[in-house]
Amino acid sequence: MNKALVVSSLFFFFHLVLAYYFDLIDDEAYYNLWSSNLSLGYYDHPPMIAWWISLGKSVFGETTLGVRFCASIAFFLVSILVARIAFLIGGGDRILISVILFNIMAPVMGLGFIATPDAPLILFWTCALWATLEGLFRKNPWYWILVGVFVSLAILSKFNALFYVVGLAGWCIFSKAGRNELKAPFIWLGVCVGVLLLLPAVYWNYQNDWVGLEKQFGRLLNEKVGSYFFLEFILSIVIFATPLIFIFSVLGVFKKHEFRDLLLWAHLPLFIYFLNHSFTERIQGNWIITVFPWLAILAAVGLQNLNKVWSQVTIFTGSFLTMLILVFGLNSYIVVFSGDNPFNQMKGWQEAKVKFQEQLEEVEWIAVTDYSMVGRLTWLLGTNDKVWALNEPYRYLFREGFPSDFCATPGILIQKIQTKNMENNFVELTSDPIIYISRYSGEKDLMRYQFRKFRKVNESAYCG
Repeated sequence: MNKALVVSSLFFFFHLVLAYYFDLIDDEAYYNLWSSNLSLGYYDHPPMIAWWISLGKSVFGETTLGVRFCASIAFFLVSILVARIAFLIGGGDRILISVILFNIMAPVMGLGFIATPDAPLILFWTCALWATLEGLFRKNPWYWILVGVFVSLAILSKFNALFYVVGLAGWCIFSKAGRNELKAPFIWLGVCVGVLLLLPAVYWNYQNDWVGLEKQFGRLLNEKVGSYFFLEFILSIVIFATPLIFIFSVLGVFKKHEFRDLLLWAHLPLFIYFLNHSFTERIQGNWIITVFPWLAILAAVGLQNLNKVWSQVTIFTGSFLTMLILVFGLNSYIVVFSGDNPFNQMKGWQEAKVKFQEQLEEVEWIAVTDYSMVGRLTWLLGTNDKVWALNEPYRYLFREGFPSDFCATPGILIQKIQTKNMENNFVELTSDPIIYISRYSGEKDLMRYQFRKFRKVNESAYCG
């Protein structure tokens, strides 16, 4: 455990350096806007990430480290929990290798400092998993209360945590050990505690026509688009986990231990859901972040009793591949992964920020048509009073009402130069020349933004 703590601490400090050095991605800037208007719920996700960012900024101020500090802490704590869970499943000799394998996987090393809802989700999901296993290991049913607390906190982080409830319910119903737990009052006490913690967020959704639930579960109705994203999803798991870790995690599934059925039930509902969902849209690596602690422990179990060379090769190849991805992705001078992806969203802001501020210093207000630009501009300008989206009002229920006098007030419309979200019918444009500002990585143009002056708002969600 001491060695596992050292390894976890090293990765934690590595993530703090990245958190300090690199600018926010678009989604982080958007969640940072949430943190300046704390609420019991938001359209896109439950409120936990906003609360976390607010807490981090209370210590480190309006800085990238302030926004990301709690997320970095979360991955550090998950690493410690992986060590304990590995002990419960595979014994003391599986602790260190489980921690190493967890930290070298691409989503963990690459996202272990990013402030998105996935950070509190993976922490509280893993806490719930630990509490479930610890209670069964110690034969102490009082741990079910902790399970209820952690599951509710995970749901307050991201609705994906509901799949842990589905999996746990399946284990309780279809396994003898689970049915025995249902006969005792403690698991039901945990359910009651969890429901009580969720009631304020449920009430917020009720007050706002269930917009949060509609946003997430409306995806179930998306049209099928074929098998391309399905195949991409399968391949991405192999790449993100790194190939050898994935192979040995599959081997670990077939090795028997006391909690094998429970772990399968805990993770398979989420995995099956995204397998099905991959027929409708691309599945992002962070969406399945909660699976990676399990894969690391499974791989460690799969490597058990094999020659130590296999463990060394797995660690070396996994570390090499992940570091290669990070070096290419975060490098400020070249662009390997093209497109508007998180890697590129962190680059080129030092010069672009000055140009943005010069153009917007005297403007009365700023209109946008893309939620990512609302967050980005409030982050660049240090204020959220001047930046307003003309569409999707349900995204901004947490803000005070749109200033009605802005409808007839001249301003600037700022948009990314891309196919979507380029509508200009919202405003009455002036004949002033369009201003373009680009963000660069070396010689590569990462993103172009257009600035167009307008006289008034023609039509939007706020102006008739």
